[in-house]
Amino acid sequence: MIASKRSTHKLSAARVALGAALLLAPGAPRAATLPIDAAWAADASWDDGLAEVSLYAAERVIYGKPRPHELRTIVVKEDLAADSHVKADPPLPGRALTTVLKLNLVASVPTENYPYQFLTSLFVRRDDVRRLVKATVGSQEWCGNTFKEVVTWGGRPRIHFHSYFDGQADGDLPLALGDDGLLDEQLLLALRSIVLPEGRSVSLRVADPITSNHQEPVEIRVAVLSASGAGDVETPLGRIPSRRFVLKREGSGETIYWIEEAAPRSIVRVESTDGTKMLLRERARRDYWSRR
Repeated sequence: MIASKRSTHKLSAARVALGAALLLAPGAPRAATLPIDAAWAADASWDDGLAEVSLYAAERVIYGKPRPHELRTIVVKEDLAADSHVKADPPLPGRALTTVLKLNLVASVPTENYPYQFLTSLFVRRDDVRRLVKATVGSQEWCGNTFKEVVTWGGRPRIHFHSYFDGQADGDLPLALGDDGLLDEQLLLALRSIVLPEGRSVSLRVADPITSNHQEPVEIRVAVLSASGAGDVETPLGRIPSRRFVLKREGSGETIYWIEEAAPRSIVRVESTDGTKMLLRERARRDYWSRR
């Protein structure tokens, strides 16, 4: 278990000033895109050929009860083939590519009956982590498989699904993300690059979580994100100085995110009124795909 490299994820004063200028006075949020510093995703540490692998003590509600489990997050830079939207194999020169950061969320959630397995993969543009390229969700439990794919090319964003539930089966639903909408799970990347001065708020549009074994219409909600304090968070890795952000969703509740102040600006802790919890336990940079 090692801490990720604290290399060069530094906010530039110019970008911070620009982010502040885009926001209104405290208590007066306005509709806007999430203010970010592109230098976080552009940092050279993502070019080292390794992935950031983190382990969280987590909870989510299934059958009306909180279910403790382990959640692994994997963040890695990839080059997607622009025509097929999958990871491109070498040789790469001359090919049309989209450079992305990929976030995998991997969980096995035990219940009294059987475990629920979830793998969610999100691909965002490296030059702007607010821009989703695609997302996939696979769910497996003893009753069946469900698969979803969020597609952003070939027209308006939409979600394809294949579900074992009656009334769902196979289909295609629009996903009204627009130019400024974010997936709920995408916030676990985007908030790591946020530029939001203390006491300020910004209004966002955030989709309900897509990590589930059902497929229902995904609602895009107006939400207000506020920077609301800083302090140390106690974790198995020690006390981590963090900034606190509160996301309040229209008609849905709120989620609190603690983001590490120093590089690599990890998600340290998450708590939501829907019962979702995360607390950082381990992190490392490694080539998890190697056979050794």
